[in-house]
Parts: sequence; C-alpha cells; structure tokens
Amino acid sequence: MSSRSLSSSFSIITLSLVLAAGLGFAGCKKEGDSTPPDGAGDGGGDGAAADGGAADGGGEGGAADGGGGEVTWANMDRQARMEHMGTVVMPAMKEAFKQQGFDNFKCANCHGEDYKTVDFKMPNDLTPLNPENPIQSGMDLDEEMTKFMVSVVTPQMAEMLGEETDVTTGKGEFGCLSCHLSE
Repeated sequence: MSSRSLSSSFSIITLSLVLAAGLGFAGCKKEGDSTPPDGAGDGGGDGAAADGGAADGGGEGGAADGGGGEVTWANMDRQARMEHMGTVVMPAMKEAFKQQGFDNFKCANCHGEDYKTVDFKMPNDLTPLNPENPIQSGMDLDEEMTKFMVSVVTPQMAEMLGEETDVTTGKGEFGCLSCHLSE
C-alpha cells in the first residue's frame, strides 16, 4: 500500500471518529436542562410539591450527599429528580414497555394524565390496588401486565431509585402502591 493511500485511509478514519464524537457530544443533555423528554416541564409547576415531583419519599437533601455516597431518590432535590427521570428512568421504562407493545410510553403512563397539574405527585390516578395484596389485586385485573410489572418494572424502578422492593409481595420502599392508588 502506498503512503498516499495509507494517509488517505488515516484521514478518513480520523474524520469519521471526529464526526462520531461531535455527534455524540451534540446529543448530550445540557446542564441545567431539567425538562422531561415529553416536554412535561414546560410550565410544570414551581417545585413546591412536598415529594419533589414523583414517587413516595420526597427528600430535602441536595442532588448528592457531597461525600461520594450513593445518590438515591430520597436524597435528590427536585432538579436532580427531574433529570434522573428524564435521563435514567424514562429511557429504561420506555424500552421495557416497548418490549410489551407500548410504543408511545410517556410521563402520563405512570404519573397520570394530569401529571402537570399535580406536579408529578405519586401515586396518582393509576388503577387502585388492594393494599393487603396488591399483586393478587393486579392479577385479578390483568394477569399478563401484572407479571410484567412484578418481574420487570418494579425491580428496575426500585434499583433506579435506590430503594428496596419485595417482588413477592409488591411492597417495600418501592412497590405497587408507589404508583398505584390504594383501594
């Protein structure tokens, strides 16, 4: 191979890498942008919700504990929660629900149609479940969906929020009644 051909190949590879890196960085979330993926943050309240905008266990702490400890839902401030929902939870849940045939997954699927009005407060208007046995209550309504929720959604959500769950009972720091109303 001639040196001109090698130089030309090197230039194409270099250009490709630079272009790929540039596109990758262009797609990164900008600091300070806490708008959820479906635009829910547009006029979405002033952050006065006691729970900071989503699942049970609203915290008062900042986005991190400052000492390199584990950052959990309970110690995130509202901005960190909104960012976490948009960059971690939404992509994971969108993919999980897509595997179940839900191609248009959005904030309202979990937070209810009035999520902007209630500032993402949870639980919201999802189907009420029996607090004594939420899994059986769900099975009575839709067995296939309940199996999916127990085997995929609940453990993934608990992990992403840094909370404990018991998938055998549907209870714990994160459980069925973190999203569903109680009968």
